[in-house]
Amino acid sequence: MCPLRRWPAPWVFSLLILPLGMIVGLNYTALPFLLAKAGLSVDRIATISSIINLPGVLGVIVSPIVDIKLRRRAWLAIGTFGTAIAACIYFPLIGASHSVLMTALIFAGGMVTFLVVAACGGLMVRILSLTDQPKAGAWTQVGVLGGGALSGAMVLWLAARMSLPASGLCFAAVVAILGYLPFAIPEPAPEPSPWFHGRLATIGREIWGLARSRPRRWGTLLLLSPCATGAAQSLLPAIASHYGVGGSGVMWINGLGGGGALALGALASTLIPGTWDRRLTYAAAGVTNALAAFFLLVANRPSVYLAGTFFYLATQGLCWARSVALIVEIVGPDTRDASTLYSLLNAAVSIPVLYVVWLDGVGFRYFGTHGLLLTDALLNLLMFGIVAMIFITRGMGLRSVPDAYAPEYDSSR
Repeated sequence: MCPLRRWPAPWVFSLLILPLGMIVGLNYTALPFLLAKAGLSVDRIATISSIINLPGVLGVIVSPIVDIKLRRRAWLAIGTFGTAIAACIYFPLIGASHSVLMTALIFAGGMVTFLVVAACGGLMVRILSLTDQPKAGAWTQVGVLGGGALSGAMVLWLAARMSLPASGLCFAAVVAILGYLPFAIPEPAPEPSPWFHGRLATIGREIWGLARSRPRRWGTLLLLSPCATGAAQSLLPAIASHYGVGGSGVMWINGLGGGGALALGALASTLIPGTWDRRLTYAAAGVTNALAAFFLLVANRPSVYLAGTFFYLATQGLCWARSVALIVEIVGPDTRDASTLYSLLNAAVSIPVLYVVWLDGVGFRYFGTHGLLLTDALLNLLMFGIVAMIFITRGMGLRSVPDAYAPEYDSSR
């Protein structure tokens, strides 16, 4: 047998990040449908969705611990097992009767799940070559988005056949199995470091280095913009009935078919040359997502929902894969606290997802399904127009400058 040329290979990260993907599948596909079936309004579901996805932003509070003491693979396992335990607790509460407590517990579980994000990001930056990092970034989106859609279908299938507590146990069991995978990563032992002494100063220097670099600063601002968010994914199951699509259709297109669409979109990102400016390609990916939203406006028919949702999820996979490629480039290989800075930027890209979901909900409140989809699409087109104007007025080309994102400080200090 021929040994592997390198380990871990980029595709391994699609499995390491899968616990997060399963929570994404629950939050974005299964939960909105189950809550709508329980009688909650679309705008209230949008509010709940915004809250339970806040750990994508606030998770930076816990991310610094991933860079100290234990190996990152150990923190990855802790985050995975913690996610499984949390699911067992809040699954029985899904519904209208305990919506406040349910929202609080899902939020708390999401903070634990963020350890998976921080650990995978740090591992990707620190143990992979520069050529493998963009590929690994695309594979993480296969795990997050493709695996998430598949897990959403699994939850809907389970919920149709057994009680919610039993469905939660099955969901948790699958997540827990994934907790053993990180120990296959040959990660070296971390250097001795204190728990907290000097940590804030080190992190502050890294953030200051990011702020001093114009390309890195501009890339970060783009991550904070309402561009390429794919925010309507969490609301598509809630409006499925407006197209005459029931639970079975949601399970297949938002779940199983959607998983394939998201994976294809994420893998399509690997075809984009690594020398192209990642800020421009990130904004351009948002245009494809806007086109999918416009397609869903054609008619309120099941065929339009099925085809439009597949198109929307495929373009969303491309958008999120490009965001990871941009994040990894901003972090750079010389950053000492790679997990912390990766988590900070991952939180930055999660902020627009939250407020665009809320804005989509406002659009629905006043203008119905058309208002929701138009809000989602026009924000993408607006941001691409701004980015394209900057590139044109400054005479910037399609290719990026290789050393533009190099940290401008000594991270070892």
